[in-house]
Amino acid sequence: MDGKTVTMTEPDAPSLDQLLASAGAPGDLAPRVAATLGEQAAARLAADPWLILAVPGVRPEAADGFARSVLGGTAGPQDPRRARAVLGWLLDRAALDGHTAQPADVLCSALGSLGFGDPAGALQAALEEGDMLAFSNAAEEEDEDGDGSGPAEESGSAGTSGLMISRERYAFAEEGVGEAVQRLLATPEPLGEDWERLDTSGDRIHGELRDSVGAYGLTLVATAPGIAKTAQIAGFAEAAAAAGVPVAIVGGNAASVRTLNRELGGTELTVLSVQEYLASLGRGETADADADAEKVPGQRDADGSAADGAVPGGSAAADSEASGASATASADADSQAADSAADQDYAQDQDTSADSPETASSDTAEPDPAGEAEPEPPAPKFADPQPGLVVVSAAHQIDAEALAALLDAVPEGMRVLLAGDPAEPGPAGPGQPFRDLVETRSDSLMAYTADGRVPRVRAADSEPHPLTDLRFALREGELPPPEADPEKRLVIVPVRDAGEAVARAVQLAADSIPRTFGLSPEDIQVVTIRAGGEAGAETVTRALRERLGTEQVRALTAREALGGTWPAAVVVLDGPSSGSLTRALVYGLCGLAERHLSIVHGAGSALPQAVANVPDRPRHTRLPAVLREL
Repeated sequence: MDGKTVTMTEPDAPSLDQLLASAGAPGDLAPRVAATLGEQAAARLAADPWLILAVPGVRPEAADGFARSVLGGTAGPQDPRRARAVLGWLLDRAALDGHTAQPADVLCSALGSLGFGDPAGALQAALEEGDMLAFSNAAEEEDEDGDGSGPAEESGSAGTSGLMISRERYAFAEEGVGEAVQRLLATPEPLGEDWERLDTSGDRIHGELRDSVGAYGLTLVATAPGIAKTAQIAGFAEAAAAAGVPVAIVGGNAASVRTLNRELGGTELTVLSVQEYLASLGRGETADADADAEKVPGQRDADGSAADGAVPGGSAAADSEASGASATASADADSQAADSAADQDYAQDQDTSADSPETASSDTAEPDPAGEAEPEPPAPKFADPQPGLVVVSAAHQIDAEALAALLDAVPEGMRVLLAGDPAEPGPAGPGQPFRDLVETRSDSLMAYTADGRVPRVRAADSEPHPLTDLRFALREGELPPPEADPEKRLVIVPVRDAGEAVARAVQLAADSIPRTFGLSPEDIQVVTIRAGGEAGAETVTRALRERLGTEQVRALTAREALGGTWPAAVVVLDGPSSGSLTRALVYGLCGLAERHLSIVHGAGSALPQAVANVPDRPRHTRLPAVLREL
């Protein structure tokens, strides 16, 4: 363009296609831009071309080229619009790796490498204009002066020390979790006399759960590495319902919902996903937003690659196990779903007020000749608190936004039991709220608990079993050699390459395991680290369907499978995916089977090295600071 800034008021304002074509952008970019920026995409880009960084797959270098095409000579690397967009891009990229916040000095270093001469100044300018917040990390690391003064007002890079930066949506979500925790601990309703007589004979952990749930509005359960982890929680929910307590059962992800449904088959209890539970309470907008969050475009697969779109069955397609600043870009998917239930209620209210003389508009009402004051409107009516229990399984697979929505929706007086395994990988989306709740101590919670922690119960260990023993060893960073087991409950199958890995996985799932254990193909789940690749879920799925002659089987990625269990599982650890292995991931994968686990092992020395030296991919989150500041 001729160096003039294009604005939406010019009569010859270019269309979106023209803007992109003049910058040499690929032809297939326009639909993605329109989907991200909306109908006014052309006008918005003409006013701020760096907004294109919000589009999945666009990197800062490409955005700078586009800005030069749109703005001509007025486009510069220090432009505050560029700072705002690049900072948002960095935060969105970090969110793909599970972070809800990033240290300001890390962001300043990245901004410096992207051409900002004054990174701290650019950060400050972006914070003033963008949907981002800065907060002190003093709760975890007091500043050196010890006076608690906020460094955000200082100038220069030193002014960013001790600060964390977060997108508003994630900051508000973690604040919401903290507020919900406080509310739940402060307002439990008595569960009635029958609660003390709850049958705890089914499992020795049920007695501890009865006491904790009876005393507190929120209880955490750190599930044991054993093979009966889901059965323990499902059994407790069933016992609570039998005692006459209203019970809602929620699965933390799609795999968890499937497993709970299998455990509770034949009972009258219904298992809901997080979205379904929210919808049942009239939280349609939140439910839709949470459904979108579970299929975030660009969400990381276990090997660090980005996946676009959702997986059939409602589980998130991507794995956020990979981390680091080199991850590919993704848009911050903002839900625009409408709350149809709320809209309907609002329409009904409008109809009622139109027909009711008591609520008629003052514009049409005749004046009161006596000059008497109009009566005050009636006070809003709130439902009385109702006792009951919400049981959430695989809570460690729920991200910050979803858990905030879930806990906020719990009706007044209800108690919540969050069960999960903090030693397994965290959720697909940003945050690790369950782990943060388990690990954080807060003086603010001393008003409700003796030790300042959310009440928790350690699930009882299962009876001896090779898979249980393996998981206990893995949790401690040890990879024991396989022991001879005449029942063949754990089998390690070494392979040389991806092709052999696929062949052996198919042979195990289609022939060996059904023949040995009398299981059907539906009882056996094949799991791979990633979706694509020569030994990915897509390749294995095609091979399985060809071998079994049916479309009713599908290999899952690790991200899809975590949170659930199956009678038997075949885990494929191929060489190309071995760089994604962590102790937490291996531990989680080895917890997918109840009766038999086959590990197709082509990862070589990367497997024992990951178990010994790579505990998990760390996540920067704000929730611990929120809990300490309640």
